[in-house]
Amino acid sequence: MNSDVLTLQSIANTLEKEPLASQRVLAKNAGISIGLMNAILKRFVERGWIMLSNVNLKKLSYAVTPAGIAELSSRSQKFAKRTFELANSYNKTICDFVSKAKTQGKSAVALYGDSYIKFLVSYACHHYSIDFVEKAVTDEIDENALCLVGELCDEETVARLENKGCQNLLSLIAK
Repeated sequence: MNSDVLTLQSIANTLEKEPLASQRVLAKNAGISIGLMNAILKRFVERGWIMLSNVNLKKLSYAVTPAGIAELSSRSQKFAKRTFELANSYNKTICDFVSKAKTQGKSAVALYGDSYIKFLVSYACHHYSIDFVEKAVTDEIDENALCLVGELCDEETVARLENKGCQNLLSLIAK
């Protein structure tokens, strides 16, 4: 998501909790200066994302318009779609790799260390009826298994395990 949408989301979140929030509060919650918030609010009003109204002579009230909500929704849907497409791509890559390992006679897939996407590795193993084993980074390398290093391991651990014949999960899905 770009910074405008993130700022709009921050404004919407703040106004949901505090409907009469000042520019100072909006700026603080967005982590930007008051001057920048003022410029952003003017730009958002021009785009039709924010509506201004006078509470009194010295106080303005801000509201996210239906167009602003639609923009947030549209960007969220696009983000979700891209995320699902990426997950499907990772899943296909991992499934192909596990399938190939099985045809090469590997009896299991061993994941050394932790991974955000270990559920994809586990799914691929289940799909191809091959054992999935989670290992500590200090465990011995299983010669009969496809050995993967989780992307949450530090660089030194990844290098050490790659030197012992493990595949870097992050490199695998980046191809």
